[in-house]
Amino acid sequence: MRKGAFHFILGLFCCVACKPEYSNHCNPKENALKERVNFKVGVAVDHDLLGFDLAYEELVQSQFNSLSPENAMKASYIHPASDQFDWYLADRLVNFAENHGMRFHGHTLIWHQQLPEWIENFAGDREQWRALLEQHIKTIVNRYKGRVAAWDVVNEAFVEDGSLRNSIWYQHLGASYIRLAFEYAHEADPDALLFYNDYNLAQNPLKRKAVIRYLEEMKLAGVPIDGIGCQFHINIHFPEVSDLNKCMEEVCQAGFKLHISELDIALNPFSRSMPQPKEADLKRQADRYLAVFKAFDRQPNLLKYGITMWGLSDADSWIPSYFNREDYPLLFDGNYQAKAAYCKLIESL
Repeated sequence: MRKGAFHFILGLFCCVACKPEYSNHCNPKENALKERVNFKVGVAVDHDLLGFDLAYEELVQSQFNSLSPENAMKASYIHPASDQFDWYLADRLVNFAENHGMRFHGHTLIWHQQLPEWIENFAGDREQWRALLEQHIKTIVNRYKGRVAAWDVVNEAFVEDGSLRNSIWYQHLGASYIRLAFEYAHEADPDALLFYNDYNLAQNPLKRKAVIRYLEEMKLAGVPIDGIGCQFHINIHFPEVSDLNKCMEEVCQAGFKLHISELDIALNPFSRSMPQPKEADLKRQADRYLAVFKAFDRQPNLLKYGITMWGLSDADSWIPSYFNREDYPLLFDGNYQAKAAYCKLIESL
């Protein structure tokens, strides 16, 4: 869910014009978030910025030790035609991670959104759809074998009532596409960790229990599933911290590695006019970020895969453009200055 360069420039201009006062009480150049915890702290990066914006690049490599592509490995980017894979963007990000000693987390192999037209219009029979799935997964995973530590193999396959989504993959392959996707990814790189990734798992216990139960059954049947990515697109009001804790605990109790895979904490879920963030909201956001990190750190060490921020700064967050509202959900403002949330983590972890 990315914005174009115009949105980034507009957001950056607004941040400069507003000159918020919340961003100056600690200095990222003198601190590193990745050094404050005993697990990986990651960030999803915008390929339009990494490698082209020096300040963005320096903040990414100084604060984080795990990297995810926000869009570069989604099917519309990496597999634009049936007989064509475009490796340029993904290669650039994987090379960056390797050059800076960062773990790389691949996102995402199979999703029902951001598909190229040729997949959306594919008219093959069931066997041809299975072959398409296999070719797509194995070609990508083989390309980065030994270089990508883990993959979000299947993304958002469940809906809120706990049933499987009637996606294009389900329509043509039934529920078997999930099992096949994990098996193909494992065959291509037996050493890579394989994750299922979804949203609202903390907010919706019904969905969470259905996901965990389904994955447990597949794992018992020998399907190679290592972990669950809980997206944690949350806000300063909801869900309760106890619900976040419960989600993490249930994933770990089921024996899956836990990845807080897409963390951001919105200030403005009700879409009010908010030309700049309020101090009280920033403090609440800071407290909630700290609560997430502390709850994650309480989980068993062997199951703590890591926490990944879904974006670096407020200016490159997906939330304002996707929901058409002003919001400030990340650790750094549009000038890459530390916000209260970042400082709270640095001071308290």
